[in-house]
Amino acid sequence: MKGRNLALLLVALGILIAIYAIQQLSTGKKSVSESVVQILPDFNSSSVNMIKAYKQGYPDSGLAFAKQDGKWAVTNYFNAPGKESEIDKLLNDVKSMQGEVRSTNTELFAEYQIGDSAALHLEFDSSDGSLLSHILVGKGVPQASQSSFVRKFGSATVYKTDQNLLSRFAAWDAEPWKRLPAKRWTELSITDTDKEQVKAMEIVANGKRYMFERLQEENPDTAAPPKYTWKQVEPTKGRMLEDSQIQSILGRITRLTASDIVGREQSGEYGLIKAKYTAGFTSHDGSVVRVNFGNEADTTSKARYVSVDGSPFVYQVVKNNFDSVFETPFKKD
Repeated sequence: MKGRNLALLLVALGILIAIYAIQQLSTGKKSVSESVVQILPDFNSSSVNMIKAYKQGYPDSGLAFAKQDGKWAVTNYFNAPGKESEIDKLLNDVKSMQGEVRSTNTELFAEYQIGDSAALHLEFDSSDGSLLSHILVGKGVPQASQSSFVRKFGSATVYKTDQNLLSRFAAWDAEPWKRLPAKRWTELSITDTDKEQVKAMEIVANGKRYMFERLQEENPDTAAPPKYTWKQVEPTKGRMLEDSQIQSILGRITRLTASDIVGREQSGEYGLIKAKYTAGFTSHDGSVVRVNFGNEADTTSKARYVSVDGSPFVYQVVKNNFDSVFETPFKKD
């Protein structure tokens, strides 16, 4: 009797272990094989010159990046400048990506949402267009927000990785036809001017011109570091801004970040060709930057179109950025 009971217990235990293993494979909680491997050991991130992210069957919904003159650009999004830090981080994370083997059975692809038609495709090409690597990203792991399932294109091996590449492209639960958002990957800083290097600023607000200069204060102590004060030099009557107010305007303009890029051609609809509101500043090296504010993008948010002289891009900035430069500083007390 004792031997029979023991045998039954062992059979039951084996069944429970099998059920548990199947459950863990499908939920991503724990791998049957605990070995962690480098998924792309030969991946050379420095050789990558083109990146494509897309859903199979919906190529127009994807994103494409390419290096142009050593800088990343989002080629199917107005050829906008890419955010170097984000794209380089993606490459470095893919290079170092590790994972645990979860399945080698193609029949389980649907469980991981990692079949060719369901997964997010990531292709990495060299400068001559040759394919360096092609991976597919399946569903994320709800219990491990920084993980997702991946496999190499053409391979049946599915890994649970330490990178949530699906969320990085905002593709979690997204419809396959919906275009992947580009804002995360786009450089939206409108200027790269250091405000400490600016010596003069001009504000034009609906036909009225204001001029400001950064002047060195007199100090009998020649050994002391120089001090500077901003002064309004034009107009000399009416509302006169003080040093702190002028610095506030300059700081907002030099740090101005767009909410989006909306185009490359400054057509009349944007109101930028002969802008009624401009902010220009001259640096000590003689360089001049002029930021133009055009029409309202819509009547609800009242965001404004913005351009920079010498740049082809049309940006959109929130209403508060416009008010803080052209409205609030010049209101009468």
